[in-house]
Amino acid sequence: MKKSTMHLLHSVILCCIVVCCYSAILAKSNHIVGREDSAGSTSHVVQEVKIGLLLDLDSSLGKMMESCVKMAHSDFYKSHPNYQTRLLFRTKNSRSVLEAASAAEELLKNDKVRAILGPQTTPEAKFVVELGVSNQVPIVSFSVTSSSRSPERSPYVIRMAGAYSSQSKAIAAIVEGFGWKEVVIVYEDTGYQDGFIKYLNDALREAGIQISLTSAIFSSASDSQIEDELQKLKAASSKVFLVHMTPRLGSRIFVHANTARMMSEGYAWLTTDGLSNLFSSMDATVIDAMQGVLGIRPYVAKSTFLTAFRMRWERELQCTKPKAELNIFGLWAYDAVWALAMAIERMGLINSSFVKMEQHHNPDLTKKFGSSEVGLILLKEILHTRFKGLSGEFNLVNGQLQISAFEILNVIGNGERPIGYWTQDRGLLRDPDSDNRASNYSTSVNVLRSIIWPGDSTVKPMYWAIPTSGRRLKVGVPVKEGFAEFVKLRQFQNTTEYNITGFCADVFRELLTQLPFKIDNPQYIPYGNLTTGKSAGSYDDLLARLEEKDYDIVVADVTILPERAQRVDFSTPYLESEVVMLRQVKYDEINDIWIFFKPFSSDLWLTIALSCFFMGGVILILEHRANDPEKLEKAIWFPFGSLVFTERNLVTSKWSQFVFVIWMFTAYIVMQSYTANLSSNMTVSRLQHSTNKLYCIGFQDGSFVKEILIKRLDFNVSRIKSYGSVEQYHDALSKGCHNGGVDAILDELPFIKIFLDKYGETNYKLLGSSYKTGGLGFAFPKGSALTTHMSMALLNLTGGGEMHAFKSKNFGPEYSDGDYSFDTASRINSIRTKDLAGLFIISGTLAVLAVLLSASWFQQRFSFMSSRNKPSSVSSFKRDETESSAESRDSMPPKSNENSDSDNVFLTPRTRLRVMRRSSLSIR
Repeated sequence: MKKSTMHLLHSVILCCIVVCCYSAILAKSNHIVGREDSAGSTSHVVQEVKIGLLLDLDSSLGKMMESCVKMAHSDFYKSHPNYQTRLLFRTKNSRSVLEAASAAEELLKNDKVRAILGPQTTPEAKFVVELGVSNQVPIVSFSVTSSSRSPERSPYVIRMAGAYSSQSKAIAAIVEGFGWKEVVIVYEDTGYQDGFIKYLNDALREAGIQISLTSAIFSSASDSQIEDELQKLKAASSKVFLVHMTPRLGSRIFVHANTARMMSEGYAWLTTDGLSNLFSSMDATVIDAMQGVLGIRPYVAKSTFLTAFRMRWERELQCTKPKAELNIFGLWAYDAVWALAMAIERMGLINSSFVKMEQHHNPDLTKKFGSSEVGLILLKEILHTRFKGLSGEFNLVNGQLQISAFEILNVIGNGERPIGYWTQDRGLLRDPDSDNRASNYSTSVNVLRSIIWPGDSTVKPMYWAIPTSGRRLKVGVPVKEGFAEFVKLRQFQNTTEYNITGFCADVFRELLTQLPFKIDNPQYIPYGNLTTGKSAGSYDDLLARLEEKDYDIVVADVTILPERAQRVDFSTPYLESEVVMLRQVKYDEINDIWIFFKPFSSDLWLTIALSCFFMGGVILILEHRANDPEKLEKAIWFPFGSLVFTERNLVTSKWSQFVFVIWMFTAYIVMQSYTANLSSNMTVSRLQHSTNKLYCIGFQDGSFVKEILIKRLDFNVSRIKSYGSVEQYHDALSKGCHNGGVDAILDELPFIKIFLDKYGETNYKLLGSSYKTGGLGFAFPKGSALTTHMSMALLNLTGGGEMHAFKSKNFGPEYSDGDYSFDTASRINSIRTKDLAGLFIISGTLAVLAVLLSASWFQQRFSFMSSRNKPSSVSSFKRDETESSAESRDSMPPKSNENSDSDNVFLTPRTRLRVMRRSSLSIR
């Protein structure tokens, strides 16, 4: 009995060994599992494919993602029971970068995985991706948010987190919508965030937004280092902060920012999806510190499938893992498993394994363990996978999940509240599921729901503030002896405070009211000694102090010049300006006895003389029927006599009268031109400059004009003098160079206008200059945020009536914005022949035409044509009348007046006939 028992025991052990060996052989043969039905036939063969899962299982996020992976695996194969492949996960816990690299090495070398899901953090991705690329194994990342690990740089990386380009556009639209022109970017320095900054910078620049400052904080930064960095951010001018960090560092940043009173009214904080996706998982202390923060995260549309999954996930796992909460990362993990399972199934049965390759010794972690024969095929299949998952449409473009919509959140109370959405096609929206698909792209924030900003404020924060908390705006003002119309400093009694008056001061104070932020009680700092009224230097010296940031702004009549713009920034000009010369003039007696010849040039005088003789010749031809001996004399002197004699019988022919009218019109224009030019010549001859040559010239004290005189006009330093007021200008010009004054003043037009408005233009004349300037404006240190704001406010101010009111108040109501007349020439040019050539051509042409029309052959032809159209009786009557007239003329006694013939020289034949008839009747 005992022996049989031992024999039976040996038999059982032997059978177990055989069964185990057989099972091992089957498992080694590509894990093929045969399933048979009750009839003994095989239903189908399932091939298991190893997939690596690399997560930090000690974190709540890692636990949540692991549970989603397992549920995805179960749900997929329940929905596809006839699939011939099945994913077999090999899970590794990655608590740190080194553990992640070691786990990835083990998965590739020992487990021979076909793909890896993970890792969970960005620093871990560097080593895992390099190992995956080296072994041609796809790395499907559903949590890494670093664009440096993007498919463009690592072809075997598939990013489920989406591309940064779309998220950057959404952030730019929000910033643009709120009217913020500058932002400060605060990001976690892991060495892999440069790609995101590039995308964000491009999107913001396209929207006209500037990144004023970027702050990189190490993941391992201590509390003191974080506090120091926050103090630097607090001192920055921009008060809009964009935070791009992991929850571990981001939560510490906001707690310290709240302690530093940077979560108060006037600040704006925005977070990327790295933080926004995990708002619900943060501690109550962190959420309390983040009150008023705006966040952006990928939008997941509600669906029946998602609602059912969420309820099932909470029911099955929430009781065992209370710290884990479902978020977008879990949904991406779920969809990644489905996509990988679909791709594996399409590849068919995989019979090959890793190909062993002989390796050389390499101390680097990236040494190769083998090359997957199916890695590239599997990668292509994953990239071509399309389906509708829990997170939305699964569509990979260039190896990245395409996210077309983002949700905008506002941290309020114990959590977050959606206030709006952003889509690539329509911009900012209140409801992403709206049917209004025809809407244009919009960045208007008016469609968003109400926002609670930091400090429980409902007022939108301004994006700029005084650079240092509690510090007043430092305004540099030059001390000037004169020209108080522009700017003048006044000290309050018994205090060290100052106030400014004048045109520049009025404009500056008005601009402060139009800025999108509030500046109270600016500090005016004099540049010079207010007691003596002397400046501490030139305007270039003042701008040098501004360049060193001793001031935040210089409020004065500063001229915008190219060389100055290289050192400081300028606002748009509030007054146009150019350099002009002012000279004193006086009136003397006319000493030129031949001045009456100057209106016309010599060639014009000759032309007039020739025209007179030409007209005389024309009249001589037209009056050819008269036989008076004095006919020639009268014809020649006709053009001259017609200017002074008004007798109507100077000419008798109708064509002569026509020429007479033409000549009178020509002579009238010539005489009027002569009179006007002679008057001008006589006026200019009396107007004499105080000196014909500039021996001494003056300029305004501290002005850049001194450099023009010395370097461009080559004046000796001893010949130039500086003055500080219009009164000094007047005295210097009145004295003249030989009496201790100057011959002229070289200054900018706005200052000369003030001088002329006070002393008039009668005794002073302006000479134009070819030196143009950029006008007068306010100056700022390079890169100052005030420059853009002041310029925009100035553009609005110049378009209204306030600017004109300021000019009238400070410069006087007589101050004119129009151009003053410049004395560009001291000599009036004589009128030349070509100036009146058209007149002479017209009159000459008409005179020639009159001669042609009055010719005998033309009249005979005209008479012949007329006679053919008249009755014969009329012709006989005219012949009888002509014969009787001839007889009367023959019987008429001669006149006693010997000049009677000469008086009828210019009588027409018809007129002479009437005269002879009257004579015969009187004889009878």
